[in-house]
Amino acid sequence: MEAAGIDVAVRYRPVGEGHLVGGDWYDALLMPSQDVLLVVGDVAGHGIDAVTGMVAARNSLRGLAITGSGPAELLRMLNGVMCDLTSGVVGTVVCGLFNPDTSVLRWARAGHLPPVLVRGRTACELPLPGGVLLGMDPDATYEEATQSLEPGDTLLLFTDGLIEQRGESIVDVLREFVATVAPVPAGQEASQPTAAAQADRILATAVSDTDDDACLVAVRIR
Repeated sequence: MEAAGIDVAVRYRPVGEGHLVGGDWYDALLMPSQDVLLVVGDVAGHGIDAVTGMVAARNSLRGLAITGSGPAELLRMLNGVMCDLTSGVVGTVVCGLFNPDTSVLRWARAGHLPPVLVRGRTACELPLPGGVLLGMDPDATYEEATQSLEPGDTLLLFTDGLIEQRGESIVDVLREFVATVAPVPAGQEASQPTAAAQADRILATAVSDTDDDACLVAVRIR
């Protein structure tokens, strides 16, 4: 990703002890256009069925991305694959294309939590474009949003297993999560933490008690 001027770190925490993979998935891929495809998804369920669905979704989206379509159209086509060519696979996904020349992110989502933008000492959720879960409605369409990014910004894409808590609204726990990701640890105010350092800190401090897979992708703009 050096050619695109970004620093990417991934942290993956499968729920099953002794297992190295679950239903959560991610991708960070430099496309022939030099845009960067950024994806995080979550296939419903656990075990081998979830892993099989995850592999199908990830590989399908990689193949579709080579068409040069935008994020909303990619999700529309991926939803068609999940509805018509796979059996009972349902999930969420957030899909973005980052243009390093304009520093603009185009993104769409299918029932997924929004990315979180960390800029300086503040953090915020990106406004949600519309989009239902994958595999639910073969005629579903998806909205697309744009976000300008600046040097030093960090974009966080993650699955709900990173933050969800039993008995708590996902809206409330997301708000609490956003409040914790921006503060810079004492002694690091003058430094620019790498994507890896930020991902490590977030994974260590994020609270979740639902025994779900968790995936976090941190993208820092250089």
